[in-house]
Amino acid sequence: MNCLECGATDCARLRDDLLARDFEQPALYWQYHRLAVDAYCVQHAAYVESAKSLAAHLCGLCIALERGNDQGALRQLQRWLSTNPAIVKPALPAHRGKVTIERLRGVSTPEEYGRSVEEWARSAWDACRELHYTARDWLLQASLSPPSARRHQNR
Repeated sequence: MNCLECGATDCARLRDDLLARDFEQPALYWQYHRLAVDAYCVQHAAYVESAKSLAAHLCGLCIALERGNDQGALRQLQRWLSTNPAIVKPALPAHRGKVTIERLRGVSTPEEYGRSVEEWARSAWDACRELHYTARDWLLQASLSPPSARRHQNR
């Protein structure tokens, strides 16, 4: 059965297989886990229903693909999102990428898996072109959020 959102055949099973592989063989596959999860989520509306969840996954793609997977930027984003910032969710594009999780079907090596996940993520990111400015703005807000404000908001 084809997924109504991304069009992949057996999408949910492929997602479950991906997650299982990441957890069963973390030394080989974990480095691609976040990128794969972010790509999957931006292609499926149920995973980005709130502005906060969209920001997490859209900005995750931005950090991975435009900022060299900067872990410091990812930590800043996570800290900022934990403050529940007042952000507004923009409309999602109707089409969210030509490449889907189906690209991972039959991939046999960690190297091929990594290339396939990056191709999939890039396709999802490119399809969200209209949201790139929003993602970059959210990342700027995350980087400007003062540590003292984060401490007060978390109380």
